[in-house]
Amino acid sequence: MNAIEINGLYKQNGPFKMEDLNLNISKGYITGLIGENGAGKSTLIYHMIGLMKADRGGIEILGSEDMEKDRSELLNRIGMVFAEDNFPKHMSPVGLEKLLSVYYDRWDSDIYHNYLERFKIHKNTKIRRLSTGEKVKLSLAVALSHHAELLILDEPTSSLDPTFRIEFLDVLQELMIDEEITILFSTHITSDLERIADYIVMIDDGEILFNMEKEALLDTYKKVKGPNDILDDEINELLMGRQTSSLGFEAMSNSPETLTELFGSKVIVEKLTVDEMMYFIKNNKRGV
Repeated sequence: MNAIEINGLYKQNGPFKMEDLNLNISKGYITGLIGENGAGKSTLIYHMIGLMKADRGGIEILGSEDMEKDRSELLNRIGMVFAEDNFPKHMSPVGLEKLLSVYYDRWDSDIYHNYLERFKIHKNTKIRRLSTGEKVKLSLAVALSHHAELLILDEPTSSLDPTFRIEFLDVLQELMIDEEITILFSTHITSDLERIADYIVMIDDGEILFNMEKEALLDTYKKVKGPNDILDDEINELLMGRQTSSLGFEAMSNSPETLTELFGSKVIVEKLTVDEMMYFIKNNKRGV
């Protein structure tokens, strides 16, 4: 079952274009959305939550096919955390709660104040006086305090210190254990996704390059190193995004066993990081 289904999404915005984009986000899992700056991550998220309107195509989110018609109900069921907050700067977290408790049907004051304490956010300090990291923490506290079924996180950890980033990821993992919730986590810090994601989606120039279960992805593709003298047309067919130097070549492959059978210890096979995978896939797309 899917929390989000996108079918044939088309959007032209100046030179940037999403053309017939299709994507399913599985319910009850953490899906990481990766891609370079400008690849279309935020644009895709803005379409999901109704901040941008597609030229054509459909989006079904939590069973609704009409975000505009069902906007109030859906926003009650969705929690959002962005790198930049949009809270009234003159309010304190306590004052903000008075506003939000009216807006959200299932607002839970106990949960909210527990997170404020856990994240060490001063309840009576004006939001404009909070640090960037504290504002992100406040956004997370809000998102977690109205029993949302879907969390959409757009680069939330980019301004957090390493210590709180770890705590942030721990909170997300706790949610997956205790509640039936779906998390879409867009980030350029791919090590975060290596730790907690169930699925990884890569977008580039408005195009989905892959959507795979994380463990299957990292089990399928490996980094391969070897000497240049083994390269020929047939071997190149087994390699993606190959880079060569006077010391040899590096590439990604989904057939590392074939290469080791052919060349034995001449070839070194290693695990890939998500960052390395993005690098080789981008090279392959450019025809490298």
